[in-house]
Amino acid sequence: MKQLVITLIGTDRPGLVETLSDTVFQHHGSWQASSLSKLAGKFAGIVQIDIKEENVNALTDALNSIPDLNVLIAEAAHQAETDTTTHTLSVTGNDRPGIVQEVTREIAKFGININNLETDAESAANFGGVIFKAEFDLDIANNISLDDLGAALEGLSDDLIVEFDESDI
Repeated sequence: MKQLVITLIGTDRPGLVETLSDTVFQHHGSWQASSLSKLAGKFAGIVQIDIKEENVNALTDALNSIPDLNVLIAEAAHQAETDTTTHTLSVTGNDRPGIVQEVTREIAKFGININNLETDAESAANFGGVIFKAEFDLDIANNISLDDLGAALEGLSDDLIVEFDESDI
């Protein structure tokens, strides 16, 4: 059995996810996990599937034949056990160019892996500006201080609000 990670981007339209799931099913694959979104009018997603090796080429051909959809397929990597805990980090502040780069640079300085990142920028009518919000799922080594990481992130800008919640993801 192979585990594949499939990355997709294309023109969003009704029925696209059904077409994808049916294609996986018709080729005897098992849909394990996914993250699918509509961004700027495009459909974008990542899907993890399990499939027998003898069905991989036919599935690849079928997915690549779906109109207006770009597909990239990779075999999943083996994940080594680590001495980490998963935490959720929320960052909120005034939107500005470079905020994602600044925050991710600080996270990288601590050697922390980002498992998931979701961002949004919303109009803040009461303040007359745009508020940036980010939520990170992080694998943080048990010897790293959340207080130190929080202080480093808050030191990026006076307006950043940084909060951690331990998660059992």
